Amino acid sequence: MDRPLEGKVVLVTGGGVRLGRALAEAVGHAGATVAVHFHASAEGADAAVAAIRADGNRAAAFKADLTVSGDLEALVSRVESELGPIAALINSAAVFDRAPLVETSDGLLDRAWAINARGPYLLIREVVRRMVGRGVGDIVNILDIGGALVPWRNYSAYAMTKAAMAALTQCLALELAPGIRVNAVAPGSVLPPEGMSADELEQLRQRIPAGRFGAPTDVCQAALFLLTGPRFITGQVLAVDGGRSL
Repeated sequence: MDRPLEGKVVLVTGGGVRLGRALAEAVGHAGATVAVHFHASAEGADAAVAAIRADGNRAAAFKADLTVSGDLEALVSRVESELGPIAALINSAAVFDRAPLVETSDGLLDRAWAINARGPYLLIREVVRRMVGRGVGDIVNILDIGGALVPWRNYSAYAMTKAAMAALTQCLALELAPGIRVNAVAPGSVLPPEGMSADELEQLRQRIPAGRFGAPTDVCQAALFLLTGPRFITGQVLAVDGGRSL
């Protein structure tokens, strides 16, 4: 069985739910020892850990609040103490709130920025401080075509944070080369927002050149490619959107 991440510790944020959980289980299946981060989704994180262990790999769940700097420092320390040096970080945790500009409260804006941009920035900083001494590492940021590649109506706070993470991906790829690679995956309609009607979902599907919604496995395969593929690839934002951003 192909296990390209054998012997490597991978930290996945938001690993207890939705795409984050799929990513955690995918890197585990590829042989990684997985640190499954969660904040409120303890049950999902525990289920992800159980699935990874059932696949014959090491995993553990770690709770941390991405908005608290001290939590992030402690998270990295605990992961490295319990599992070993972090070889790769996948930033997947995010909040996705819909609101027109004039209805965007200060609280919604602050929450989006804190979880989607500031938290990942601080976590990358903490992980990279340790990676630099080892001379090698990988960062994969999970973005969104909304903000990173195309504008989205009524999601300006969310899209702004993803645009910031796209810029951060390229800035850090330049700064941290050659040893540490920084790339990103920008999914399109993979897990549509909850609460959309059947008519809304169909209208959305019709705007996708590939003619279908994506699946979490599409994003997982892209992330695995960036983690295990040619080390000549860095600073890239890989759209996994069925052509939606064209």
